[in-house]
This record gives sequence, structure tokens and C-alpha cells, in this order.
Amino acid sequence: MKTAVRTYGTMAEAREAGWDELSPSWDLFHSADWLSLESEQTNLPPRFHLAGEEGCRPEAALAGFPLDETSEPWPFMRVDRTLAMLADRYGIPAPGGALAPERLLPSYLCGSRRVPHTLLLTAGYGGTDRRSAHTGKLVAAAEEEARTQGSRSVAFLYVGEADPLREVLRDRGYAEFPTARYATLHLPEPGFDAYLETLPGVRRRKVVKERRQLAGSGLEFAVGPLTGELIPELVPLMIKHGAKYGHAYTEEHLTRTLELHVRHCGGTLHACTARSADGVLRGFSAFVQRDSRLYLRQTGYDYDWLGKLPLYFELIFYRPIEYAAGAGVTAVDYAVESEQTKLSRGCTLEQRYGYLKLFDASRQAELEPLLEGIRRVQQPSPS
Repeated sequence: MKTAVRTYGTMAEAREAGWDELSPSWDLFHSADWLSLESEQTNLPPRFHLAGEEGCRPEAALAGFPLDETSEPWPFMRVDRTLAMLADRYGIPAPGGALAPERLLPSYLCGSRRVPHTLLLTAGYGGTDRRSAHTGKLVAAAEEEARTQGSRSVAFLYVGEADPLREVLRDRGYAEFPTARYATLHLPEPGFDAYLETLPGVRRRKVVKERRQLAGSGLEFAVGPLTGELIPELVPLMIKHGAKYGHAYTEEHLTRTLELHVRHCGGTLHACTARSADGVLRGFSAFVQRDSRLYLRQTGYDYDWLGKLPLYFELIFYRPIEYAAGAGVTAVDYAVESEQTKLSRGCTLEQRYGYLKLFDASRQAELEPLLEGIRRVQQPSPS
């Protein structure tokens, strides 16, 4: 039978057509709930492509997000910002004008939006050849949609190292380059003590010392559902955290982001909070549980009060790990960046790869020296 691709303009339509049947139970960022959240944050309407045999339920799916110069300049989403970030990080000169937004944008970003994780969903049946055929059809459909919308490029920015999608993209003429290393903390045994045993002795003693220091700080810790009532307390801490790392977030933007999380993630969204003796919130982390996996999402701190207390490690690592023991969680997702910190707390890193196709082949050729420089400087994933 012939493979047919159907394209939908809303997640509600894609969901009715069978999206939920393809989204892995453990994956957050390609779930219908999360993509519905993203659909409300993006400035241009997304598209949802589903492929399968004609007249049958879909066997593969791919989300696509059109982005232009007015889209949020997030470096893990907009390809011009992604390449500029990599060029700056590795000290690689970019060819004159090759990274100008008008050369690369509008662009069609495939996978999820604003998160360094790219999946093309496929059913767990049908055989390798059948899945490969559906994958090829979906990539072709994404390119056709991009051309129809006037995009200059198509990007898959964070494809997993072992993902067979990589071969399909290479065969279709996409330029490949390493983009990031994705951190995951695997918890083979439940309980915080079992986690401690996975760490080297020196690190284990440091963690015990950090927790002893926090136990004597007078802070009260709690983990519970993140509801709308908590948002006004969280936003000021998120603004302070963003400012520390050079991000100028507004109260309105962060409030809306959290409200969307509450609406679309519901009871799977939790907050880990730390309050001083006077009841004032001094730090928090937010995470979403998806089946047996936790996804750390937001964090914030009262740095004026905090001093040198190691509250970050408690809220990002230790409390979520304790929560995991009673929730059937076997992995905590930490995304990208801050690699040494995550490695020091037991995470493993997986290399992710970007794929870029410019419809103007001469402009793609102009980028090749930069992409080759990124390939040369990137080291293999730590084991």
C-alpha cells in the first residue's frame, strides 16, 4: 500500500487523527499536551504531519514550527542563533554575512520547539523498511510545507546519536553538525542512598556535607503540585535567576509561561520549594513527570538571601531524586548545558546532532567552513 501524509494545523486535529498513539509514554516534548503548550507560545502557527498507509491509522508523525525574525531569539530553537552560539563557543569565525537572519530565516524547525530534543515519532511495528519509508515521506512533506510557506531553510537541531532519522536526513542532502550533549540521570535503584552509592567517594562525601549544611539552614522543603496560586511567588525568583545568566525576562512573559504549564501539564507538574523560617520562598524548581521520567523545567532563587548555601543542588538534584524513589521514576532529564555540573552529579551525556538544509545551495555551501569547524572541535561523548 502507498504511504500517505496528512498535515494538520492544530494539535487537536492531529490528536484526533492518532498523534497520542505514536507519542512514547515517557517522552514529554513530543506529547500532544506539550506541543499544545508550544502552539500557544510560538508566533507562527505550527504544522503536524502524520504518515501511514492510505486509509489506515498513522504510523509516524512529525511536528513543524515556522520561525522568522520576529520569533523568540532562543539559541536552542532559531537556527541562526544556534549557529552563532556554536561559532562563539568554539571561536570559529563565521563566513561574512552567512549567519544573517535574512540568509537563514524564515526557517522550518522540525521536532519540538524551544527544547534541545528532536524526535520523529514512529510506531513500534511495521519493520525497518516500512518505518524508513514513512520517515522519508514525512521529511519530504516538511520540506514541501517549508517551501510553501516561503522558508529559506529546514532544520532538525537535536537528533539523538542512535536515531535512524540521521541516515534519512543525510541521504536528503542535509548538512550535519554536532550541536549539544544531552544530560540524563539514570537511577537503576530507588532511593537517595542508592543514588549516593553510584557516585565516587569524594563526590559522595561532598553531597552529604551539602545536605548537612542545608539541614542546619532553617529552610523548610516541600514537593507538591504546581498550581496557579504559586505563580506570583515563583516569577520574581525566575527573573533573578535569568538576570544572573544574562536573560532579561519580563514578569508578564514568565507568568504566562507558567500558566501554560499549569494548564497543559496539569497534575504532572510539581514544584520543589524551599522556604525560610518566616515562610518566604527562597528557591524552587519545577518538574514534569512523564511515566518513569522527570523533566526539570524551571528554577529560581533569592540570591540576596541565599549567600553560599548550595540550594541549587538540593532543588535540582537531591529533592527530585528523593521524589523519584516513591514515584516509580528511573530517569531524570536535565537537557543541555552546564555539562561538568551534571556529570559531577552522576548524569550521562548523549551527543545530539543538528541537520540543516538551505533551499539555496550556494548559501549552504557558504556555511560549510563553519560547520566543518564545529565538527572538528567537538569531542566524542563522555562515557
